[in-house]
Amino acid sequence: MKKRLFIVLLVATISITGSQASFVLASSDSEPSAEQTSDEKSTFTFRDIQWWDTKTDAEKQLVAEGAEIQTAAFEDNILRMSGIDYANSTGAKDRVEGGGTVVRYSGLKVAGYTPSETEACYIYTLNDDGSINKDKDSAQFYFGWYTFEYDYADGEGVYNDLLQKLQSLYGDGAINSDDDYFTTSTWTDADNNQIRLLLGGKNKDYKYVTLGYIAAGADEKLDEMQAAVDAENIASEAADREKNKKDVSGL
Repeated sequence: MKKRLFIVLLVATISITGSQASFVLASSDSEPSAEQTSDEKSTFTFRDIQWWDTKTDAEKQLVAEGAEIQTAAFEDNILRMSGIDYANSTGAKDRVEGGGTVVRYSGLKVAGYTPSETEACYIYTLNDDGSINKDKDSAQFYFGWYTFEYDYADGEGVYNDLLQKLQSLYGDGAINSDDDYFTTSTWTDADNNQIRLLLGGKNKDYKYVTLGYIAAGADEKLDEMQAAVDAENIASEAADREKNKKDVSGL
């Protein structure tokens, strides 16, 4: 009788322990750790516009926020991130001329500021034969940025304020202050989309700030577009030579 009672108690103990273990395992599965918690800011975007959206769709979203569409100074020169190192000039390596369109927008605010300039780049698409589809409405959004310059007397103050706000959202970022003229802070998300905050003219009386957001893979697409633009220009020059092959005027 004692032996039978011991066996019954042992089975009951194992059953209860097993139930507790099952409960613990279930609780572990249903409560994500801090590392598993999703971060709403984990994918970088410019004003929540999807990367590679058409110009038409991107501008619908911007206009809905209150943007007014303006003409950019160099609307055919689409840029790389390095194209906004300086507030009003770019080098040849920083842009692809004729590869898309640049649009300027007014009426937008960011982090409590009204930027001096808000601009976006849209890259043309390529046809199956490698030629360029120059329909601006179907060009794809890949780069947006803000510039803060003459409207702000304290450019360094703007930079420091935006830096603190960006760090509160995305972490410390990679800060590079080695250059005599620039200081940059850069954040890269898991998909390689990038945000870069730049203070220019840091050792000068006049300082400016640029804040850019660029899609992953943008440089590769710009390289591809540059090759297509070069091929188009070469073909056009060859056609002109053929057309004028008997023209010796002025020689």
